[in-house]
Amino acid sequence: MSFMTKIEGVADTDQAIPGMAFFAGTGPDGKTCGACKHRGLTRRSQKATYSEQAKDFVHKTYRTTQCAMFKKLAGTHGSAVKKDYPACKYFEPRAK
Repeated sequence: MSFMTKIEGVADTDQAIPGMAFFAGTGPDGKTCGACKHRGLTRRSQKATYSEQAKDFVHKTYRTTQCAMFKKLAGTHGSAVKKDYPACKYFEPRAK
């Protein structure tokens, strides 16, 4: 609960969720992060193995539940974003 004065139309600190690109609930009504194309970031493992076939070191890739828009805006990886969080203003529907 925030002790600051609530101004209509302005996001409150209670709506700030770590790892999200903007305040939760500022996106389209009824939409969640689970339906957003920005949720899910492909990362590369730090440990590499040498592939004789490729004649080079190969890194495994894996998909996370972090927000790609947060990474783009902040320049660093954020916390995991749950699929049931209310969508933020950067919400874009996931392609089917």
